[in-house]
Amino acid sequence: MSETAAATPTTAPSKRRVFASRLFSTLLLWSLLTLAFLQWQNTWLIIAITGFFGVAGAIEYFRLLRNDPHARSFNALGFVICITYWVAVLWYTTTQHKAPPMEFDLAALTASVHGSFILCYRHQLEGASTLQRIFNTVFGTVYTVIFFGFMIRLLYFHSDGKGITDIFLVLFLIAVTKFSDMGAYVVGVLFGKHKMIPHISPAKSWEGFVGAFIGSFVAAAVVLWAAPPDKLAPLTWMHGMILAPLLCATAVTGDLAESVLKRCVAIKDSGHALPGIGGILDLTDSLLFTAPVFYFYLSAIAR
Repeated sequence: MSETAAATPTTAPSKRRVFASRLFSTLLLWSLLTLAFLQWQNTWLIIAITGFFGVAGAIEYFRLLRNDPHARSFNALGFVICITYWVAVLWYTTTQHKAPPMEFDLAALTASVHGSFILCYRHQLEGASTLQRIFNTVFGTVYTVIFFGFMIRLLYFHSDGKGITDIFLVLFLIAVTKFSDMGAYVVGVLFGKHKMIPHISPAKSWEGFVGAFIGSFVAAAVVLWAAPPDKLAPLTWMHGMILAPLLCATAVTGDLAESVLKRCVAIKDSGHALPGIGGILDLTDSLLFTAPVFYFYLSAIAR
C-alpha cells in the first residue's frame, strides 16, 4: 500500500493557484522595487538590495551544478568570488560615489580562471570532466557576477562622483524587461497554442512571444511618458521605441538560456524562494542579459 502511495504522482497545482502565487510574488517584488526607488538616495541600501539578488542568483547557479556529476564546478571558489565582488562594489560605491571600474569585472574573471586551474592541481585529472568543471566555474562568474554587475553601472551612468543619478534608467530597464516576461506569461496562458521551442521550454508559445513584445512596448511608453525627460537622458522616445523590442528579444533569450541550464541538470526551477516563480535566478535571468545590452546601447548613443 505504501509503495502504491509512493508511486502516485503528486497532483499538479491548478492554473488559478499558480497564477495567484505568481501574482503574490510579483506584487511583493514590485513593492520592494518601489521602496528602493523611494529611497534611491540611500546608496548603501540600493547597492545592498542589488547585491543580495546578485549573490542569491550566484548561489542558485552553483547549487544547480552541485548534484550533477557531469556538470560540477568549483562551488566554493565561485561563492568567494561573488561575495568578494559585491563587498568590493559596496565599499567602492559608498566611498567614491560612482560606478566601479571595469577592472572589478576583469579581476573576477581572472580569479575564476586562475583559481579553477590552481584547484585542478590538487586532484587527479578526469579528462573532459575537469575541463567542464573549469568552464562551469568561469561561465558562472560571467553569467551571475559580471552580467548582473551592469545594474550598478546603470545606476551611476552619469555620476562621476555625484552618487546614484540614474534610478530612472534602471526603472526603464526593469519595467521593459519584466513586463516583457509578464506579457509573455499572461498571453501564453490565455492564448498559447503553438509551441515555441518545446525541447527547451515546453510552456513557451509563439503567442506568448507576441505578448512579450506588447508588454515591453507598453512598459517603455509608460515610463517615457511618466518620467521627467532629463532623468532619462540620453534616452529619448525614438531610442525608447528601438530599445523596447531589442530588450524584449534579449529578455526572451535570457529566459531561454536559464531554461537550457535547468534542462541540462534536469530540474524545473532554480529554487523555491518565490511562490509561482521559482528561485531568484528564475526572476533575474532575463535581467542578466538585458542589463549589459542596455548599458552598451546607452554608452553608444551618449557619445
